[in-house]
Amino acid sequence: MFSRTKVRVIYDQDDSYDNHGSKVEEILEKDIGGPVPQTKSIPPFIRPVDLTEMAIDELKALSGIKVEKVDN
Repeated sequence: MFSRTKVRVIYDQDDSYDNHGSKVEEILEKDIGGPVPQTKSIPPFIRPVDLTEMAIDELKALSGIKVEKVDN
C-alpha cells in the first residue's frame, strides 16, 4: 500500500490549464481511481485529494502547476 498525502493542485500561470489540463486530469484520475473532484470553471478549482508521492512528483514536474500540502 502506498502512503498518501492530502494536497491541493493549482494552475499557477494563465496558460497552465491550456498546456497541462488534460495531463493533470490524467495523473489525478489514475492515482485516485476515478473522476477528479473539481469545479466547472476554467481553469477548474481542484478540491484537495490524497495522492501518492509518485503522482505528486509527476504533477510538480509540469511547469505552472503548483502542489500544496493540505493539513488535515
